[in-house]
Amino acid sequence: MNELRALDLAAGDPATWQVSEDAFDPDAQLHSETVFTIGNGQLCVRGSFEEGYPGDHPAAFLHRVWDDMPVSVTELANLPRWWGVDLWFDGERFRLDTGRLLAFTRRLDLRTGVLSRTVRWEAPSGAVVELGFERFVDFSSPHRAAVRVSVASDRPVQVRTRAGLDAHVENTGLLHWRVVDQGADDTAAWLHTRTRTTRIDLGSAFAVTLDGAEADAAAGGTDGVPTVEHTFVLHPGRTARLTKHVAIVSGVDAVDPVTEASRLAKEASGAGWDALREESDTAWAQAWERSDVVIEGDPEAQLALRFSLFQLLIAAPRFTEHASIGAKTLSGFGYRHHVFWDTETFMVPPFSYSQPEIARNMLMYRWHGLAGARDKARANGHRGAQFPWESAGTGEEVTPTWVPDPDDRTKLIRIWTGDIEIHITADIALAVMQYWLVTGDDTFICEHGAELILDGAVFWASAAALEDDGSYHFRNVVGPDEYHDRVDDNAYTNQLAAWHLRTATAMAGWLAEHHPGRWAELSAALAIDGDELERWSAVAAAMYLPVGSDGLLEQFAGYFALTDLDVAELRDPSRNVSMQQLYGIEGIAQTQVLKQPDVLMLAYLLPELFPGDGLARNYAYYDPRTDHEHGSSLGPAISAVMACRAGEPEVGYQHFLRAARADLVDVRHNAGDGIHGASAGGLWQAVVFGFAGLVVTPHGWHTTPMLPKHWTRVEFGFDHHGVRQRVVVEA
Repeated sequence: MNELRALDLAAGDPATWQVSEDAFDPDAQLHSETVFTIGNGQLCVRGSFEEGYPGDHPAAFLHRVWDDMPVSVTELANLPRWWGVDLWFDGERFRLDTGRLLAFTRRLDLRTGVLSRTVRWEAPSGAVVELGFERFVDFSSPHRAAVRVSVASDRPVQVRTRAGLDAHVENTGLLHWRVVDQGADDTAAWLHTRTRTTRIDLGSAFAVTLDGAEADAAAGGTDGVPTVEHTFVLHPGRTARLTKHVAIVSGVDAVDPVTEASRLAKEASGAGWDALREESDTAWAQAWERSDVVIEGDPEAQLALRFSLFQLLIAAPRFTEHASIGAKTLSGFGYRHHVFWDTETFMVPPFSYSQPEIARNMLMYRWHGLAGARDKARANGHRGAQFPWESAGTGEEVTPTWVPDPDDRTKLIRIWTGDIEIHITADIALAVMQYWLVTGDDTFICEHGAELILDGAVFWASAAALEDDGSYHFRNVVGPDEYHDRVDDNAYTNQLAAWHLRTATAMAGWLAEHHPGRWAELSAALAIDGDELERWSAVAAAMYLPVGSDGLLEQFAGYFALTDLDVAELRDPSRNVSMQQLYGIEGIAQTQVLKQPDVLMLAYLLPELFPGDGLARNYAYYDPRTDHEHGSSLGPAISAVMACRAGEPEVGYQHFLRAARADLVDVRHNAGDGIHGASAGGLWQAVVFGFAGLVVTPHGWHTTPMLPKHWTRVEFGFDHHGVRQRVVVEA
């Protein structure tokens, strides 16, 4: 899957709904596992094989099932392996590293979330076996999934199947589960496990049927691995089909998750595969009706965008407001499923516009985390709510302080982001205001959103330092461009802090006028009086903003004095590592090379700060100094939008392709750790806000299109104050 050969782009429209591979590459299996992740917004499973393979990273994750770990504090526990089905033919175990692989295809249908695989395999005995695998996670239910395996042979063959649940799983070496109890009979099995530290109970269960052969069935298994086995003789011309209906329920969702999981599994088995598929397919059709974006004239762009939306849809918390989307979604172990600024800045907007109820859940996750944000502010000597750089189940800071140096395991690297990358508090406020702008959801703002914005403003006013120059400063911070840490007066941070304070002042006025009772409650609870409101205005007005000549906004104090590398070196096509890897952490910090351009990110979010030709001037300066190829996966999509706004859509399209290929082509060679969720959300923004040029204001909406020359049409819908809008842009 590490090149576009894996994508069938010549077959017309159906190909833009399907990700496929027609050969098995063991060296790319971790990348493929990520790409073929499926889920339902509650439960996700990587695309590892039902029968397993040496060196694979099999994993499934469920929102809210956290457990403690060293260094990175906490992570979602890899669920007991529920999708496994082992097979033997004439006593030889089937696996792709045994026997002889004669043919292989794998398909992910983005319309329905069904993952399928066909294998033609010659057993060591000489029998040639045709195997078909299908699985889906029910999009209509938070707890159900199903696996189906069909087998046929060219000669009589003795077959043994084993469907099971396996508690002996790990998170890259860490064990999170203790086995409490288990059971099985000849039609079903169940497993009760509990996380080791957080003590969250999990019920896993399945009911299994086998059609097409006269089989003997029996319960089996070992400690932590309950199974149901079938044995039979398969004759030529016959196809045997094993169907495994699964239910996964955690203790955060049910009082007795084991009993509930067993009930749901048996109920699903009774309803049957086709009935559950119909329910799931219907739910998927409804989601795509609201989320799909049509691109005509570019099959690769169309497929990449639908794939990105699919990955967001399966990870977004559709069934709870106590979870959000981590940086690597629910598709791998990267960043331990922690939630960063990526979520509000890149992943929330597509949902605010297409499925606002999901965006609301994600913003409610932050509201439920206010206690943790207040604890962090207090620990740093401030008032208000300072949101953590990395958040998990409680809203507390979970960023590791030290991590092992990947180049020298005897050394540690200090991670500063949890201490000084403070802009996330304003990023959350921006997401709240964007949600309100497009939805008009006054109820959410009154009951929850205003509190996020107001207490964040209390933090900013408390943390800003007034110095002898008469200006307020934020020193020793990190902006989105993490090639430069511990800098003073980062433009992105300072400008967003000032914006947040101005916005909170206006919010206080709106509440006082329209919801005086709620304003009385919040102002008392958050200690916001007239003096506090005056301080907000004073800090915002006197915020230090480094500005250079010719209308350029200096990324941080002293940035323009850094070494300016030759752009040709930065664009060297033979370079296959980031500039930070090339120059080292300390070396790259002494240059103007950017991981991602803070100033352009600021211009994207707050374009009113760049009047006249200010945007074009800053784009012309910062875009060439950005490590587009191997820096942050977050940057290319936003650079695509900014190129469009600067009047360069073809340059924007090149940036768009970098984002589009982040996971499908694995351009940064790290997709095996999980999907780049921010890049996926940014791709939607590149099309809708960049090429289609959608702009929503308090007075309505309009478009200023700037399509790439080979695109003939873009069409999408969005909800504006509860009314569905349809946008069509044609060349």
